[in-house]
Amino acid sequence: MENRRETPDDLIDQPEAAALRALGLYFDLRPGEESRYDERGLRLAREDMAHHVKRLVQAELAGEDAALRDYLSWLKVLFRGLSISDDQVADSLRCAARAAAESLREPAASDVLGLGDRAADLYARLDAEAGRYGGPGPAPGTTVHAYVRTLVDGRRDLARKVVDAELDRGVSVRDLYLDLFQPAQREIGRLWHTREISVAQEHFATAATQYLMSELYPRLVSQSRPNGRVLVAAAAQGELHEIGIRMVADFFQAEGWDTRYFGANLPADSLLSEVDRLKPDLVAVSATVPENVRWISRFVESLRSRGPRRPVVLVGGLPFLVSEGLWRQVGADATGSDCREAVDVGTRLAAEREGRGGRDRP
Repeated sequence: MENRRETPDDLIDQPEAAALRALGLYFDLRPGEESRYDERGLRLAREDMAHHVKRLVQAELAGEDAALRDYLSWLKVLFRGLSISDDQVADSLRCAARAAAESLREPAASDVLGLGDRAADLYARLDAEAGRYGGPGPAPGTTVHAYVRTLVDGRRDLARKVVDAELDRGVSVRDLYLDLFQPAQREIGRLWHTREISVAQEHFATAATQYLMSELYPRLVSQSRPNGRVLVAAAAQGELHEIGIRMVADFFQAEGWDTRYFGANLPADSLLSEVDRLKPDLVAVSATVPENVRWISRFVESLRSRGPRRPVVLVGGLPFLVSEGLWRQVGADATGSDCREAVDVGTRLAAEREGRGGRDRP
């Protein structure tokens, strides 16, 4: 059909028209529902449809359903508290797939249409209590539970006391990162998703943990011995979450790397310029949402175009945990499931690269 002119990338970048079409299809299917929506409700419904469109098209591009399954688990928990039935969500997924298919060329159009049916069937079978988004949080009485409660209550001073108590008990700063800060951040995300805390509380909790990380940083790197290697680390452009990649950068610094951490939302051209200037041994980039994986893919492609003496490329974040082979698809050299594994893998790959001829230095 002539109107099927868009590529999957086009639709991911600009899903609004398809989302509006999907919402129209949904109201045609359920004619009694449109009158229940006020202006705000219609806006939120369009946003939901846009998310459906993007995630279905991303699944078509990836060629596997792991990320889509994770998204559906996320939806199951979200809508559980909003009195939205499984049938309503299933219909919305099918309508989003149909609208997306109308905009795409073949064979992507047929693939996305089939994904919509599979997603609707899978959603009906999912257990809201299973997976990373459902179920109970840390058990009461645990350090993680106590720490999270202080953050939710807005008491950074008490959060610091929890950290100090762990340090007094002989827990290392590295173990605090891995066994306290990381699971606490996951729990904060779960609490926000289940609407047990507000966006403001989620932001406060993250900012408080980053503040405590800054206070602990001198202790973390106090025994560091420079090893002559350079790391460039950043979150993907468009990212709003950087705490994970910051933890990774801190761990590399503690192992003697000269770490240049650029935070979140740095334009690709600026980051590539720094890579060309610094000539690092390793570049680590992260994404927390599937939309930003394409940025990583394009960034890695640009790095690879620099030839065999390019730096080692390490990628990480939730999409790479959900889809185990995704790091290969984007052209990276490896991924790491946490800070410690990232350092171990990155150090090994950098040593192997040095054994094959090393890196140019400025």
